[in-house]
Amino acid sequence: MISLYARNKDGAARYVTITDRQGNLFGYKTLTVTTGSDFLVTRERHFTYATEAEMQRALRGMIDRRLRKGYSVLYSFFAPGRYGALPELLAARQS
Repeated sequence: MISLYARNKDGAARYVTITDRQGNLFGYKTLTVTTGSDFLVTRERHFTYATEAEMQRALRGMIDRRLRKGYSVLYSFFAPGRYGALPELLAARQS
């Protein structure tokens, strides 16, 4: 799980939370992306992948894109040993 945020010119925050929550034990690998400017009005999208490697590439792309757009890491948690060097990279960027 990772939560990112960015502030616009007016100082309002925009949030993005990405989790690897899958619908059921036998389902495909799924990333759930929740976005919004407050925690009451959000948009949730689901992205499904055939393999773990495909999902991890997509996750890295989603995170990299938002970091380039100026988002900062608010919170992150990754299962030990599952995502390579990504947790250490993000911990260094956490606010």
